[in-house]
Amino acid sequence: MIKKVFIFSAFFVLPFISLSQQKEDVSKMFRDVVNVQVDRSKFAPAAPPTPAVTETTGKKGKQKKVEIPVEPAPDTLSAMIPAPVGEIVKRAQNWTTLKNPKFTKSGATNAGNTISCNVTFPYKQKVLNPENAVDGKFTMDVIIDAKEGKYRYTIKNIKHIALKPGMSGGDIYATVPEAGSMSFTDNTWKHVKSEAFTDAKIVIEDLKAKMAEGVETEKDEW
Repeated sequence: MIKKVFIFSAFFVLPFISLSQQKEDVSKMFRDVVNVQVDRSKFAPAAPPTPAVTETTGKKGKQKKVEIPVEPAPDTLSAMIPAPVGEIVKRAQNWTTLKNPKFTKSGATNAGNTISCNVTFPYKQKVLNPENAVDGKFTMDVIIDAKEGKYRYTIKNIKHIALKPGMSGGDIYATVPEAGSMSFTDNTWKHVKSEAFTDAKIVIEDLKAKMAEGVETEKDEW
């Protein structure tokens, strides 16, 4: 009886374990790693002052200490260093709060060194007499993972959602749109996909530009 219960439980549990262990399909997302460097003078700890050499001199048994300054060693280190994780996280958090005239961000979250949000683009067909009523919006998830000196961005779950019920394309990587081939012509689905990919690239360009800039900290004046 116990053996039967174990087999019955495994029948339901194993599929879920298998699904959870599946790797993400990187062919259905935009993903890349970007290096970030910062000014060493602003982020590296200041070098300790070079101590002076003390000599003892004197006449007739009297001792006198004289400090002779020593020239510091020349600084041969690079002016730039890998950005600290905290700085990269701060820049990513700042990006999720910045407004952009082309798209909106919502649902920003911060889990340790991972920052994410949802991006929405309005979509309107660029033709006078469109074949299908597919105007609406694109949605996509943006995830930023931070490490020392670099971050990895991921843009996935890119979907088309139409204003008209039953006309959504859904996952833009799908061969056949969610609404079906009878509602979407091949040409319409091709244009929808192209516009969605273009929008994703707009997000990437905006993210890279803002992540390359430092975040100004507001001074708390009393």
